[in-house]
Amino acid sequence: MESLQDIVVEGVTAFVEPPAKNYRYVIELKSSKMSIWIEDRTSKKQWFKGGMVKTDYVSSANAIADASERDYVKCFQDMLDCKLDDSNDVHRKLFPIQGGGVRLELGVAVRVLRATRLVTYTFDLDPVSVERLDILESKLRDQQEELEKLRGEVQDCGAPLFVKLTASKMSGSSILWDAIESDLLISTGLDGKIKMLRGGVYSIAVVAANTGYSQGCGCSATLYTIEHLQTNDELTTTCEGNLHSVSYLSIVRLDK
Repeated sequence: MESLQDIVVEGVTAFVEPPAKNYRYVIELKSSKMSIWIEDRTSKKQWFKGGMVKTDYVSSANAIADASERDYVKCFQDMLDCKLDDSNDVHRKLFPIQGGGVRLELGVAVRVLRATRLVTYTFDLDPVSVERLDILESKLRDQQEELEKLRGEVQDCGAPLFVKLTASKMSGSSILWDAIESDLLISTGLDGKIKMLRGGVYSIAVVAANTGYSQGCGCSATLYTIEHLQTNDELTTTCEGNLHSVSYLSIVRLDK
């Protein structure tokens, strides 16, 4: 039966020592025993250490008060996932040891009242024999992850946000645009005001059918502008006379 403490975490990490390679890792806690697996994403070399009980990696020098095995796994995950910079309290190292293994060293500054101490956790991982099929599966997994990442980037950089409104009535000199509520803007359709919900650079185009007739045909006036708008800015379109047919407004967000 699976324990409530059982947990598996995984991710991709890097270390400061050159060359700055990326490594895939998996940390698993099962039946109060922890295992760590690491793979060099370039060479596909792998290392593993399993069957570790809490006393194998926690001592009086690095113990965190009231932390369970599951808490330590989450802590190790955070230490592997965080960015390494001068402002960070975390350090991590991976270096070779005798016999083809690697030593994983994770350290974090712990503050208690006004005192700060550095606690370090060390794991000696053994090399894993990797079959050709395993290497192929790993490469395919890397490619799938890159594909998903690119798909997300394409979605984030997708088609510009676009809203098109029409109007056939006015209130005083203001054109009453359709009522709409979108991620981009809100128009009640009552007062002609359009409230922007997202700041950015916008292309705004208006075709107002209010300029009378020429040779029996209705004419219109056009307006086009590019503006930098702030969140909660309000737009109104005013003109003289009455609308003799449908008018149009299009708003396109140009930046991301």
